[in-house]
Amino acid sequence: MIEATDTDLTATPFVVDLTNCDREPIHIPGSIQPHGAMFICEAMDFVVTHHSANALAFLGLDRVVVGRLLTDLLGPEVTHDLRNAAAKGGVSQVAGILLGVSIPSVDFLVDAAVHQHKNRVFVELERSDPEGGRAHDALDLTQSLIRRIGLESDTGRIAATGAKLIRAMLGYDRVMVYRFLHNGAGHVIAEAKAPGLGSFLGQRFPASDIPYQARRLYLQNAIRTIVNAAYDPSPLEPPLTPGDAPIDMSFAQLRSVSPIHCEYLRNMGVAGTMSISIIVDGELWGLIACHHDTPKLVPLPLRIGAELFGQYFSLQIAVAERRAELVAATVARERLDGIVANLDPDRPVAGALRTHLPELAELVSTDGAALWIDGQWIGTGTVPPPDAIPALMAHVTARAHASIWKTEELRAELPDAALYEEIVAGVLAIPISATGGNYLLLLRSGEAHTVEWAGEPVKTIVSSTLGDRLTPRGSFETWREDVRGRAKPWTAADMAVAEAIRTYLRDVVLRYNEMTAEARHRDEQRRQVLNDELNHRVKNIISLVKSIALQTGVHAVSVAEYSTSLEGRLRALAFAHDQSLAGSGGDLTTLVEAEASLHRYGGFPGRVTVEGPPVGLDDRTFGVLALVVHEMMTNAAKYGALSVPEGRLVLRWSIDAEGGCQILWEEMDGPDVKVPERIGFGSKLIASTIEYDLRGGAQIDYAPDGLKARFTLPADCLRQHVPVAQKPAPSPMRVGVLDGLHVLLVEDQSLIAIDTEETLRTLGASRVTLAPTVAEGLEAIAVELPDCAILDFNLGKSDSASIADELLARGVPFIFATGYGDTVMIPERLRGLPVVRKPVSIAALAEMLALVLPMRSELSDLA
Repeated sequence: MIEATDTDLTATPFVVDLTNCDREPIHIPGSIQPHGAMFICEAMDFVVTHHSANALAFLGLDRVVVGRLLTDLLGPEVTHDLRNAAAKGGVSQVAGILLGVSIPSVDFLVDAAVHQHKNRVFVELERSDPEGGRAHDALDLTQSLIRRIGLESDTGRIAATGAKLIRAMLGYDRVMVYRFLHNGAGHVIAEAKAPGLGSFLGQRFPASDIPYQARRLYLQNAIRTIVNAAYDPSPLEPPLTPGDAPIDMSFAQLRSVSPIHCEYLRNMGVAGTMSISIIVDGELWGLIACHHDTPKLVPLPLRIGAELFGQYFSLQIAVAERRAELVAATVARERLDGIVANLDPDRPVAGALRTHLPELAELVSTDGAALWIDGQWIGTGTVPPPDAIPALMAHVTARAHASIWKTEELRAELPDAALYEEIVAGVLAIPISATGGNYLLLLRSGEAHTVEWAGEPVKTIVSSTLGDRLTPRGSFETWREDVRGRAKPWTAADMAVAEAIRTYLRDVVLRYNEMTAEARHRDEQRRQVLNDELNHRVKNIISLVKSIALQTGVHAVSVAEYSTSLEGRLRALAFAHDQSLAGSGGDLTTLVEAEASLHRYGGFPGRVTVEGPPVGLDDRTFGVLALVVHEMMTNAAKYGALSVPEGRLVLRWSIDAEGGCQILWEEMDGPDVKVPERIGFGSKLIASTIEYDLRGGAQIDYAPDGLKARFTLPADCLRQHVPVAQKPAPSPMRVGVLDGLHVLLVEDQSLIAIDTEETLRTLGASRVTLAPTVAEGLEAIAVELPDCAILDFNLGKSDSASIADELLARGVPFIFATGYGDTVMIPERLRGLPVVRKPVSIAALAEMLALVLPMRSELSDLA
């Protein structure tokens, strides 16, 4: 379903056969997609060494350009800006972006992307889109989407909402959220599509559809677009000669793709695609895959916005998974607290745990459980036959040692297990001693189930005079596979519970005979405090990240500035969190030195001076100061003393008479300081967090010879103090008026449509069909008649009167929704029908629906 292979058009041919398709060098295709043009330059002097074959026509040139300076082709101003953009990205391969620039040789505006890689500079040019492709529009839309996805907390809901939002943003016929499973296969967990299209929701695609090298590129380049699956590639010129180093286009947005992959897409009925990588903890978690039935070019500003949304989407997925793991582990710890508290201190540890083995087995969904302590087996529920236990435990001990080990298909690990695979197919072995040897085993029986694949998950081999080769699947009709001998997979939440069990039971085994009842009670209290603290921290971090994202967007003037500012602030927040987990989170010196070290370079090690006694901070204060110091250092590097090589910064602190901490910030030898004309989010963040969050003081003096600041931390910030978060009471909701009904929603504003859909589902609707245009609304009615409908009367340049006439003719009750203050826009023949005003409240909608639903017969008479 996504890019599978590319063709190597370099000087060193690579022949793809049945043994090496996962090693095909798709990063060096030697050509680009023709909707843009490319120039490749030497990094030092921007002399053109290669260009795409269509580059001269793109710029309206008819002369040789290889060996010429880029400034001769694009003009000095554009080249200057491209140099700066490339310099900002450095060697990180991050593309610098120029939007709507003017090039002397053409009469249209151009969007440009530039990045450095392996001593080459890649300049990619595309026509600017005059219709809705402006950076401001992209930023505004991206902000709206980020706000909306931030309302979701469950992985499934995040995926479903994300698919709808991306489809609304980019306009593709189909958008899928595609998650990679433990075995490399992909699973479509969410889908938003145009009416009338078949569905891939719930289906799986084999791991071979996206081989290793393609996944590596998805990690490196988060956005991948194919405008037209039937395109003719534009090769690089001049061609490489034998011995030349291939041109690595891993980070190029125009990089050409494989003809085999394009055939794959055409077999699916897809002409244009775009994919957005979902990266969690540095790993490729999945993809947001967009498909279109006709060729489709997404303007560069919208692609940047989509990439930024993908980064925030990935963050939300990570937070949701951490939350699920935390909830599972917290529940397990609460139950483990009760188990440990009820252990009989007068019995040997094996006997004491044996009494509670059924309770341990209930912490995770299992069919059986067993304890293996000092070579003795104690089992409950469904367990292997006695003669199989020695071989099983020998294998577990060899694989697990002192770590948690799992398998869903024991027969693949232990051939003898095939004799009892229906009894035990899955094993989760949890060591309960520090050196291994003693284990709690959670067991799952084999389950027979059906897996739905998007086409049979095998590659087709075609023989020809050139030998055997692989071809993409020609059919994506649902193919069902019966699976036996495998257990239900162990989830991340299961592993979190297993880790909690390991921690508890290892302590029990090590200390059981040494701890008194009073000591165990104190230990249980400490664990409870830790659970409460972790829960509190997670909630605070989620709220803080959401606030930072929203406020940064409010004050940003471009997508690029928003991305840079948000990344820096989240990095500072992540640093504070990492240091806290590492046990050094309370060290003020560690915090300051981490930021200062980024600005000591190039023979000026003394440009940042840090002085002060050791000061311990509680976690809350450490997190606040991490953001404050980051903002101050960033401003100093952009506008203050650290923006010039000779500038210096002195940062010192001391403990005052009241036991608080006074932090002095002094910049010198930098450019003249001017009082800012407006107070940005950074300045507000510094003042509000220290004064409001910490009840401290923040004074900033914009002295002409260098900025000076004083920050005061109260004494109570220098010790652990975490307030208990209060959970707001949920607001009451009216439900039930639409129980089990199918509703047609005609609305051309995507975000309003998504929110209204949620409201309709809250009122009980079993299905909601969305239609943004008159044509799609009429098509939806023709496909399946709804039980009722909500019609936005004004649909851009048209209205929904024709849909209303069709619904009247079929006796379907409906409601008009309009933002106008009267009904003058509605034709006279329809003015007697129910109308709700935007913004629509759930109470008003429920009341009006309750009024119109019994009116089916009256509507038929009116028609």
